[in-house]
Amino acid sequence: MMTTSRRRTCYFLLGGLLLSIGMPAYLGLARPGMSVYLLNPVIFAAQSLPYLLAAALWLPWRSPRASSIGQVLAAVLFLVAALLYIPMITGLWPTGGDMVALGFFLITIGTTVSLPLVTLVAFGMLWLRQRGPRTGTAPR
Repeated sequence: MMTTSRRRTCYFLLGGLLLSIGMPAYLGLARPGMSVYLLNPVIFAAQSLPYLLAAALWLPWRSPRASSIGQVLAAVLFLVAALLYIPMITGLWPTGGDMVALGFFLITIGTTVSLPLVTLVAFGMLWLRQRGPRTGTAPR
């Protein structure tokens, strides 16, 4: 069943995926000298990896709290993608050279490594909150 929070999570993940795949495609097409480095299927596969991992980590949960945590984490991931990729397209970050593909790989590696860590922290906090002392019950 697709709840509202799951749908929003999917939208955030899809938006981040489009940004991460669209940026090397745009730069490769707009700057012909970079097309050799950026219009490579390996770049596009690597750029999609964090979003596929995030979908696998956050979408299967049925709990409403877990779904809302997944939505918040997907929104943060989308915001990170926007903060990383939009300055490239606007020219705030100079992008070019023969190591430009390495830059995209480093962004992907950093994002992919941080996803399980952030997910563990967020779901660990949820677990601790659920295990914590219950208010309103008398001890026996």
